[in-house]
Formats: sequence, structure tokens, C-alpha cells
Amino acid sequence: MQRHLDAGEERLNRKLAALAEAAQVPVVAANDVCHGGANRQLLDVLTCIWLKTTLEAAGRRLWSNNQRHLKPPAAMAALFRDLPKAIAATRAIAERCAFTLADLGYRFPDYPLPPGETADSYLRILTYAGARERWGESLNPKTRYQLEHELTIIERLRLAGYFLIVWDIVQFCRENRIMVQGRGSAANSAVCYALGITAVDAVKMELLFERFLSEERGEWPDIDLDLPSGEQREKVIQYVYRHYGERGAAMTANVITYRTRSAVREVAKALGFMPDQIERLARLNQVYEFRDYHDDMPALLKRGGVDVSAPHIRMLVELVRQIQSLPRHLGQHSGGMVSAAQPLDELVPLEPATMPGRVVIQWDMDDCADLGIIKIDLLGLGMLAVLEQALLLIREHEGIELDLAHLPPDDAGVYEMLCQADTVGVFQVESRAQMATLPRMKPRCFYDLVVEVAIIRPGPIVGKMVHPYLNRRNHRAPIRP
Repeated sequence: MQRHLDAGEERLNRKLAALAEAAQVPVVAANDVCHGGANRQLLDVLTCIWLKTTLEAAGRRLWSNNQRHLKPPAAMAALFRDLPKAIAATRAIAERCAFTLADLGYRFPDYPLPPGETADSYLRILTYAGARERWGESLNPKTRYQLEHELTIIERLRLAGYFLIVWDIVQFCRENRIMVQGRGSAANSAVCYALGITAVDAVKMELLFERFLSEERGEWPDIDLDLPSGEQREKVIQYVYRHYGERGAAMTANVITYRTRSAVREVAKALGFMPDQIERLARLNQVYEFRDYHDDMPALLKRGGVDVSAPHIRMLVELVRQIQSLPRHLGQHSGGMVSAAQPLDELVPLEPATMPGRVVIQWDMDDCADLGIIKIDLLGLGMLAVLEQALLLIREHEGIELDLAHLPPDDAGVYEMLCQADTVGVFQVESRAQMATLPRMKPRCFYDLVVEVAIIRPGPIVGKMVHPYLNRRNHRAPIRP
């Protein structure tokens, strides 16, 4: 039987070689790799999940053999022993492929500059024009020193164009009376404050600029813009698409991976488990970010009365372990926007978004940042929409034009409400954890509030400074670098 297969394979190889020679196209040797040698079963399960069927019903829609995996050079040479030139051609192509993801060549768009200006000089002009609006005509030495310090670092890192792009979006919001607020570490920048990107006086609050942008850390700046959810945010997104063109801007994605419960459900369906069995098995698996051996899947199933020695359960456990953390689908509403000087589809894979006329990058937003592709998050907040309406009512009924940048940062009444956990709808301190902590911490100034928020969000656990299992057993938490 094997001799007949080998003979048929050799005849096919000779025909392919003859056709290639007639077309003057070199033959290459490959076997259409689809899985690792030991992952054939996982590939079949993933195929069944994609086709919404079971292994038993999939039939010929699954691969007919398990040979479509990477093979060592000796095995490939033996497989194509009658076509030695094909092996050489494959190697020649591989040696020519020297490209790495570090060679993407990304460059953010050039901002249109007035005649005779550079990006750095124009950013300086805009910064000092905005500074006179924020601090008045006469800037004190401390403010001027901080602005010069930040502008120098921005120039050294060649990021003036990025700040101009963000400023342009903020200007569009101002011209269209759309409330916009820079969040996160950008509030540590006096330049961002002067440009109207943030509303926190970084000089008065003595905030550390290097938390936002540092030469030593070598990270790209990350400016997130909060916008009113709904129509107002949509206007800003549409402006970015119009401004940079159909292939000049795209939304980043979140790559959603299989977690334990979703993995159990999908794998069990492919294996042919009954619906009630699938739901019971899924419910037995608690979802925690941190686990110990008590939380391992076999232990959870055993505590639930499942016979983990049964062959079909062993197969389920093994496949769930393999599928966990593999990509499941793209989340297309992360809010991150990427633009480039060149068409984005020359740099990254794109696909049509669910909304017509938009495209989304098929990479995770964090991967884009790691590769030096700068994104701007345009995030919609319901509470910001409420604040926008409140400011409109104050302007119409009281005749007062409020500027968030000039609200008093030390209002005693505000801090009294914070100490009483009266923070429903107040961004960053509205969660149950924050509301439970505020009456204990009793913040009385801005920096107290900074410390209080940092305890919960992102917090020591997410920052991997402590281990929750050790904490719940009253052990001292290890400090990790």
C-alpha cells in the first residue's frame, strides 16, 4: 500500500516539475503547514468550532491525514527525493526572507505646517499661545522652565508631529463644541495642559512629566481622549477617517482569547457532549486570573462529582488546556485609532469593520504599541455626555461659561463627598472597591486622591506586586521588581 502511495506521489511530483519547467517557474517543496505534529486533534476541534459541528459529523471537512506540519530538513529531503532542486529553491526563498516586524517602517502622518515652520517650532508656538490662555500673559519661571524641559524632550524623541496630531483632534472638538478630556499619564504634562489636551495644571500640582514621557524608558507616549459617548464621539471618529483617508486610518482591535469557561463550552460541543452536560461542566470552572493547584480544571471537576478518569473527560481537559489563550475573535470597539503617513495596509493586515466604511487592524492594540505604531484612544464615556449637557444648561440658564481647567482643585465640599463615598458616576472612584476605600483613606487633597485611586486601579495585583493567594492565606506578599 505504501509503495503505491509513494509511486503516485512521485508521478505527481514529476508532472508538477514538468509544468513548472514549461512555465519557467521554479518548483518549491512545501507541505502547507497547518499545525504542529502533536496538535492535529486540536486543529480538528478548532475546525469543528469554526464550522459549528462535531467531530463525529465533520466528515471530510477535516484534514485527511496528519502530515501538514513542520518537518525537519532530512524528512523534507526524503519526501521530495526525486525533486532535489525544489528543496534548494525553498531554501533560497527562505534565505531571501530577512524581514522582521521591526522593519515595518511605520511613520505617523506629517502635520501640515505653516510656511517656514518645522514640527518642533510650530509645536512651540502653539504651546506658548495655549500657555498664555491657561496661566495668563506673564508666565512665572517655574512654568516656563517646565514647558522648556518638556519641549526639549519631545524634540529629542522626534514626537512633535504626534502632539500636533492630537492637538488637531482636540481643536476639532473645540470648534464643534464637543467636550474632550485627555486622561491618564498625559495629565502629567504641562505641554498637554497648554495645548488644551488635558485640564489638570501639571505645574501647580507638581506632577512628574517623566511618568508620561521619558528618554530613559524608551516608550511611546499614550494620550487617551475621553469623549461623550454616542453621537459626539462618532463625529470625532468620522473626522479622523475623513482627514486621513480610507486606508490612512484604522481602528485597533482587542484579540479576545479563549478563557476557561468559553473553552469548555466550545470544546465540549465539538466533542458531542449534550447541552445540559456542557453547561454543568462550564459552571464548575470558576474564572480567576490567579490560580493554584486547587483551581486546576481536573480538581474543580472532581469536586463537582465528575469522573475525571473517564476517557472523554480526559480528552476534554487536555484540549481545553491546549486551546486556552488562543485567539477567539477580534473585539472591534477598543476605541484606539491608528493613522500613518503611508497606506496602513502596507504595514499591517486590515479587515472591514462591522460598521460599513471602516477598517480594523487584525492585531491586538498592545501589539501595535510594542511595534512602535502610535495609537490615539477615542473613548466614549456616558458620564462625560452628562457633564456636557450640564455645562450647556449652566451656560444657557446661568450665563456662566465654565472651563474644567480652571475649576478649583481643593474644593472642600468635593473632598467631603469623596470621604462619604458619594461618588456614583464619578469616573475612577465610582466602583465598589473605590467606594469602600474612600471613607477609610479620607482624601483631603489631590495627591491623597491619586494615592487612593492607585491602590485599587491598576492596583498591586494587576501590577504583579503582590500574589492574592498568599494574601488570602495571611502570608506576607512577595514584592516583585
